[in-house]
Amino acid sequence: MSKGELHPMYAVVGADRFLRGNAVEEVVRLASREMDELGPTRVDGDEADVAAVLDEVRTPSLLGGRRIVIVDDADDFISAHRETLEKYCSAPAADGCLVLLCDSMPRNTKLHKIISAHGKVIACEPMKWRELQTWIARRAADVYGKRVSDSTARLLRDLVGDSPGWLDTELGKLAAFVGSRTEITAKDVEAATGESREEKVFAVVDAMAEGNAAEALRNLQQVWATDRAAPHRAIGGLAFSVRRLLEARRDWEAGADLNGLARQVFTDPATLRRRFEYMTTARLERLQRGLLEIDLAVKTGASTVEVGIEKFIVKHATEAPAARAKAG
Repeated sequence: MSKGELHPMYAVVGADRFLRGNAVEEVVRLASREMDELGPTRVDGDEADVAAVLDEVRTPSLLGGRRIVIVDDADDFISAHRETLEKYCSAPAADGCLVLLCDSMPRNTKLHKIISAHGKVIACEPMKWRELQTWIARRAADVYGKRVSDSTARLLRDLVGDSPGWLDTELGKLAAFVGSRTEITAKDVEAATGESREEKVFAVVDAMAEGNAAEALRNLQQVWATDRAAPHRAIGGLAFSVRRLLEARRDWEAGADLNGLARQVFTDPATLRRRFEYMTTARLERLQRGLLEIDLAVKTGASTVEVGIEKFIVKHATEAPAARAKAG
């Protein structure tokens, strides 16, 4: 985004609300010198009246300065009033700034072309891994004043996932955790992020391992009740923990020290040994295949995350052996 020029309209496009929110903050910061004293007006696209929105943008402020009107969740608002918006954006008010936040605005649409010509379209697209890794380091430095190495950024992403919003939340926690230190290290991430995440997921995995489907489902519901994004991260979270446990078990079978393996999966040796007693290598491999099947079903529309995970838990909890396969 140009740092010196405020456009008469913006379309902030993308499904990630955190990235959209950051883009809007940049627009508001850019407008701060020109904006009227009342600040931006925000309206919900589901309830907004197009005539009232455009009147608000066109009406000069009695206090002086430019009127900024932000329409949240504007996809349906745009669909319902496309021609009116196209007409306005072709000849926008000089003293106003209209900001439309939407999940999608195809480049081949007339409105996209008009806004690109007379204003600016800000695409908040999902970042590839290398971009996300760079973003983590830049966000840590710019917002929290902390250095983060490439390897630490990779670990944080492995534990938290690809959501910029959740990564930013964890960076905030980590910045508080390290206090006056200027760098967030991998050990900090393992201590402050990894252990908490592993405990939540393994509460589900442990109950499945013991054949207690009801307890596994209760633990899953508790995670979802306290984490609004959990259903969207559930498959990846379970897959990550199952993969780590499978790798640990293979290393243990090859003669690795149990104490060191326990530290890697954020638990104590006794708990890890108990997990190994329940979870054979073959069973963990079946869990991996089951999670891949859920992921495919969700992506093809054959299932939802919630339904897929619940069926997965019930199915694999019933595989718990009647007696533990003693580790030795």
